Amino acid sequence: MNMRVITARIPDEMFEKIKEIEESERIDRAEATRKLLFIGITEKRRGKAIELLRKHKITYRKAAEMMGVTIYELLDIMEKEGVSVGYSLRDLEKDIEEMK
Repeated sequence: MNMRVITARIPDEMFEKIKEIEESERIDRAEATRKLLFIGITEKRRGKAIELLRKHKITYRKAAEMMGVTIYELLDIMEKEGVSVGYSLRDLEKDIEEMK
């Protein structure tokens, strides 16, 4: 895996929290920073995907791809976030009743 160096100025409070993670997880500063960046990027992409789904701007497949999850995991996430999947349990029950 190729690695790049980045630098950033951060507030003292944030630096202290990174140090806490280093100590509690027994990892070095670079690893702690990479972990936190990964979590932040993942959450940002998830939020963006949910926002676009709510606006009907992307497909379920694209949202799952953005989040790095399966379609089934996406449906679970959408339910927890209160995003309509467009077909409810009530719709299914109605369709089943009409088929009888």
